[in-house]
Amino acid sequence: MSRLSLALLAVATMSVACYEDDASLANVPMRPTKVLLTDAPFPFDTVQSVNVYVISVAVSALPDTGPDPNTLPWVTVTEPHRQINLLELQQGDTALLGLGEIPANQYRAVRLILDGDSSNIRFKNGTQAVVHWGSPARQAIHAFVEAAVAVPDSGADIVIDFDVGRSFHYDDLGDGAFNFVPWIRAVNRAETGDIAGVVSGPSGAVKGATVSAWGGGPSNWYIYSTGVTDAVGHYRLAYLLPGTYIVGVDPTSSSNLGAALDSNVAVNKGFETTHNVTLSAFSGSLTILGASSMLLNNTNQLEAHIINPQHQWDTTAAVAWQNLDPAVLGLQPNGRFASVTSKAIGTGRVVATSGSLHDTLVIRVAADTSGP
Repeated sequence: MSRLSLALLAVATMSVACYEDDASLANVPMRPTKVLLTDAPFPFDTVQSVNVYVISVAVSALPDTGPDPNTLPWVTVTEPHRQINLLELQQGDTALLGLGEIPANQYRAVRLILDGDSSNIRFKNGTQAVVHWGSPARQAIHAFVEAAVAVPDSGADIVIDFDVGRSFHYDDLGDGAFNFVPWIRAVNRAETGDIAGVVSGPSGAVKGATVSAWGGGPSNWYIYSTGVTDAVGHYRLAYLLPGTYIVGVDPTSSSNLGAALDSNVAVNKGFETTHNVTLSAFSGSLTILGASSMLLNNTNQLEAHIINPQHQWDTTAAVAWQNLDPAVLGLQPNGRFASVTSKAIGTGRVVATSGSLHDTLVIRVAADTSGP
């Protein structure tokens, strides 16, 4: 029997809707389907388990971009009615949710029905955490489907990857609870590749670093996949469609290491790309906060945001400002702040420096066509 595997991975936004029964399918040839579940590692070291109760998984040939995706002609793949501990699914591992048969087609939407009342998060001391599921107990979660998932007559494997760390936000409201904001995506396993490697520092392997694969463009960057390094510094970003990704590595906040970014990591179908990363000691950072575009004859405020080597925000560090394009911009420094005025249409550059740290903000000035 051929298989269709569904795993969970979070990267883009998806909608949450009320549960509705699937429409019936009469006299349609069916294709065998298997459903798998996987996830990106959960970042909280105080959590013992993240148990999600999956009622059913369904697919649709139509995209779920309309006002009510539950009105689509959904085809149920499997109804496992079982609880899955997402923390047991690390480094691209999957769990079989069930077997099913669906018509051969191009599927553009994937829906999971979850039961919050039968799901829970437990801390390592055994106590159960408070989770705000955001909807009635039974809810529909719609995955981000980047490319239509082709299911031929021979069947296919669909992976739904669930990013635990980005889906359960801890203590957002100061109440010590988790807020459920699901981040999942769905891909055809046969069409994907992986990125894997080891993150190390001056003292050896780096444990607990977050590794992210970014895609999109200058005005729409977003994360496709996240992972966390294990005890020997190994990570895997699984089930990525072919293309070039930006891979970022962020050590834990208690680390004395700096982050790393590589903007040219290629993924090929059916292959695993090796991408090892060496982190250097963190010496601090400076980032100019402010708008990168302005209308003519306007004034904005800039701020030099400085992080010291202890990963603390430094509001007392001396900052020097420089205007590299005075014909386009006017600049009035005031400590770690500065006022910038747009004087002419074009592109200007502002530099902030504090000790060995510096950053450059490129500001594009456009004409104000709004009229009086």
